[in-house]
Amino acid sequence: MSNEDLSRREALGGGTAAVLAGLGAAVAVSGVGREAQAQPSPSDAAKLNTLLRAEYDAILTYGIAETYLMSPDMTDAQRAQAATVREVVSYFKEHHTAHAARLSTLVTTLGGTPVGRGEVLQATIPAGFRATVDNLIKLAANKEKRAAIEYIRALQTISSATAAELVAAIGGIEAQHFIALYLVGKRVFEIPAMMPMVQALAPRPFVALTDATATASTLAGLDNIPFRP
Repeated sequence: MSNEDLSRREALGGGTAAVLAGLGAAVAVSGVGREAQAQPSPSDAAKLNTLLRAEYDAILTYGIAETYLMSPDMTDAQRAQAATVREVVSYFKEHHTAHAARLSTLVTTLGGTPVGRGEVLQATIPAGFRATVDNLIKLAANKEKRAAIEYIRALQTISSATAAELVAAIGGIEAQHFIALYLVGKRVFEIPAMMPMVQALAPRPFVALTDATATASTLAGLDNIPFRP
C-alpha cells in the first residue's frame, strides 16, 4: 500500500470522528429544544455575544494565517505546503464568517446588541508566537478545540431553543475543524486530494439537520464513508 493510500485511510478515519462529532451536536439539539424554556433568558444574548467575539477572533486569526501563507518565510521548513494549507485556512475562515453573521442576527432577535467587528480589532496570539506554516496550523487547531469546548459550555445554560440549536450546530463544526487541522498538522494531507478530504470532514458551516437551508447537496459529506472496492 502506498504512502498516499495510508494517508487517505488515516484521513478517512479522522473523518468518521468528525462526522460523528457534528451529528452528535445535531442530535443534542432535539433534546435541548424539547427541554428549553418557552421564553429566552436575558442572559442568552450576552452568552451569544461572547461566542461572537470568539468568531471574530477566529476570522482575524485565519486572516493573519492567509497573509503569511501567501508569502511564507524562505527558511520555513513547510514552505512547500503553504499554498495547500492556505486553501484550508480560507475555507474555514468562510465558515467562521457565516457563524458570526448568524450569531449577530440571533443576538438582535433576542433583544440584545451584537458585538460589532470594530470591537474586535486584533486576534489573540500567544506571547512569543512565531509565524510558520506548522505553528499557524497548531494555533488554529488550538483555537478550534477551545471554541468547541466553549460552545458545549454555553449549550448547558442557554434557555432559548433557537439559540441552543445554533450553538450546538456551530459547536459541532468547530469540533470538525479541530479534527481536520489536527490531521493536517500530522502531515496527513501532504497529498493532492487534500481539499476534498477537508471538505468531507467539515462540509458546511452548520450541522443542524433542521436548518431550513439544508439540502441534499449541502449535507453531502455527512453521509456514510464509502467502502473501498
